[in-house]
Amino acid sequence: MKTTSRQVLHIFDAAQQLDRVSSPDAIIGELCACTARYGLTACLITRLPVPQAMNWQDNILANGWPAEWYAHYNAHQLYRDDPCAQRCRSTASPFFWNELDRRLLSQPEKMVMDAATDFGLREGICVPFFAPFSLPGVVTFAGEFLDVPPDARLVVHALAAHAFRTALRLTSQTDHPRALSQREGEILQWTAAGKTAWEVSAIFGISPLTVRTHLRNSRQKLGTANTPHAIVEALRRDEIQL
Repeated sequence: MKTTSRQVLHIFDAAQQLDRVSSPDAIIGELCACTARYGLTACLITRLPVPQAMNWQDNILANGWPAEWYAHYNAHQLYRDDPCAQRCRSTASPFFWNELDRRLLSQPEKMVMDAATDFGLREGICVPFFAPFSLPGVVTFAGEFLDVPPDARLVVHALAAHAFRTALRLTSQTDHPRALSQREGEILQWTAAGKTAWEVSAIFGISPLTVRTHLRNSRQKLGTANTPHAIVEALRRDEIQL
């Protein structure tokens, strides 16, 4: 796919605008202003915790979804069966929603995509991102009808990458609210120090089953797949220290 000088200038111009923003809403505004010409009128920038995460929305970096769709998506817990989120956890390649083979989707997954269509998000593009010691992330664009010619895809992908980095920069400047209770943090910290569930139970005078329950709750709250991942995320958020 050849990059024209006009495309380079377009990307450079948009990147400069994104560098000046100071809020997640401003990121969405600049991004959609650049992509609306392709029918991309809605956008979400988020990290992707495991499907079972209790509060997946805590990982959103910038939200430009229609309010009604966002409310419906959360009320019906559609995140758990979202095939786009699932694919983004396993690929670093951008893809259009219509590249998902409906014959391979489960019934709940089909219901997620059908519901999006009902709310005016008939077509979309996902641009996944991966970083060491962090949850995968994605910039999702959507709209009623898309018109993204092959030579414009590079522009969309490049703008998504810059917007994602900008969103990370802004959120890193804001203190995260604590996800873990005091006891959950203490147990995770002892676990990070190499203590077994039995040893931690002896320290706190509780049962090993209770320790494992606290660890499970910590994984869910942090949106992580396993305990080592939870330790890394808790360290990143300064909820525990080594």
